[in-house]
Amino acid sequence: MTKPILLSSEIYGRTGQATAHPLAWPKTAPALDIIQRLEWFDDSCQIECTKVHPRRLRSFHDQAYIDAAYTAEAEQCVSPLTRQKYGLGTGDNPIFPSIIERAATACGVALKAAELLTDGGIVHSPLGGAHHVHPARAAGFGYFNDLAIGILAMQDSGLRRIAYIDLDAHHGDGVEAAFAYDPNVLTFSIHEESCWPHTGTDSDPHYGVYNLCVPEGFSDSEMAFVVENALLPIVEKFAPEAIVIQAGADSLEEDRMMKLGLSNRAYYKTIDALRSLAPRIWITGGGGYNPWAVARCWAGIWCVLNGRDPAEEPPISDEQQIIDRVNQWPSVTKPPENWLSSLVDQTRDGDVRPCIKAATAKLAGS
Repeated sequence: MTKPILLSSEIYGRTGQATAHPLAWPKTAPALDIIQRLEWFDDSCQIECTKVHPRRLRSFHDQAYIDAAYTAEAEQCVSPLTRQKYGLGTGDNPIFPSIIERAATACGVALKAAELLTDGGIVHSPLGGAHHVHPARAAGFGYFNDLAIGILAMQDSGLRRIAYIDLDAHHGDGVEAAFAYDPNVLTFSIHEESCWPHTGTDSDPHYGVYNLCVPEGFSDSEMAFVVENALLPIVEKFAPEAIVIQAGADSLEEDRMMKLGLSNRAYYKTIDALRSLAPRIWITGGGGYNPWAVARCWAGIWCVLNGRDPAEEPPISDEQQIIDRVNQWPSVTKPPENWLSSLVDQTRDGDVRPCIKAATAKLAGS
């Protein structure tokens, strides 16, 4: 591939989660709308993906769980036993029309990413990023673990050393568990301390597992410190053939559910630094519960992957059309003024706290 490839699917533009859910709006659609309005966007670099066949899910998921998920979608209900055993039909993971089709489509995107990266390149797929899902259990708003399925497909294509970097505010527990005993897969998760799923407090460098719990208000300065002093040296030493980055946007200061304090500049700088460390880069979406902040962040990532500075992009045209599309969904706050006058936030700097320095030194020296 000579240019980064953008993977998408129409199903993520026409459906959101259940009405009362934090993801009631179609999360990836606004980001894709912004990307497609960039003056230099080339639609020949965008590929529309379709759902994966259920048998392809068996590379990671138990057959009984797959059957239960499809049955739940078909019947639009689950038994108490199925809910308890598989996590389907809960408050976090409700059952509603097209939900399993959506999840299977994210896995189809993951397999397409693995295929495209066989000979190298960069793929951006804001879809998916369901890093909490386990082989036989839905969790954290996810139903199938597209990340694990994509990494396994990369391994099947002959890649041995793969680094998984998780920027989501929540610990990437499902992906970590999937590869915790595979020394050829490095997992590095930066996440808010003392929040769900209450894992990711320990690291095991012997198996390439690195976790950094960060406190409320985690700033751009602190992120830069972590990246320079721990993340980049660890990944560079690992010498991956591919890097997978889960770019959940709930670490942004504007996020309504989490308490971290990053600007989207921190995401851009981190991804820009990582993309030179491997010949294959796959960026996914993930968490994020402020639609306006998520859309700008993921659109700006597309600029970075194309070697462009998001700060230099002119204001996006037809802003109101994008706003109207998001506002038709419930529980969405109004966008800030001049929402798309720039894709870049003001830098959110501050002192690097002693706890960040100590945790970073511990990781770097492990």
